[in-house]
Amino acid sequence: MLSLQLALERAWQPRGASNVHTFIPLGLSVNQRLLERLEGENAQLRNSVVDLMLQIQALRDSAR
Repeated sequence: MLSLQLALERAWQPRGASNVHTFIPLGLSVNQRLLERLEGENAQLRNSVVDLMLQIQALRDSAR
């Protein structure tokens, strides 16, 4: 199960240096702020997928 977790975490690593809680300095364009917000939401969704996959794997393992 640990190998599944590691594989999922590697597969869902964000591309680039995106951070969910990115500080947005004054002067950035609206499009840049929107992009950073979407990247943060995307990272949260990827984490949710990893959590769900781990829960599914745990349920499958307990059913055996």
